[in-house]
Amino acid sequence: MCLAEGRTTAAQVVDHIKEHKGDMELFWDRDNWQPLCFTHHNSTKQQIERNGYHNEIGADGWPIDPMHPANR
Repeated sequence: MCLAEGRTTAAQVVDHIKEHKGDMELFWDRDNWQPLCFTHHNSTKQQIERNGYHNEIGADGWPIDPMHPANR
């Protein structure tokens, strides 16, 4: 997520790409891991999991996430 924003940030959290919801096989599946900084893990990723999209706004004033309701 940081890299997509043009920033290089040291990873601080191992995040599960697909929510494991207690599935220990998915929990330990390294292909389901991604490194994230605290900011993206604790805000952006949580928002995506909760809402299905994030609210980041582009330079044009519109949400950049194609899943945002304004872009559907």
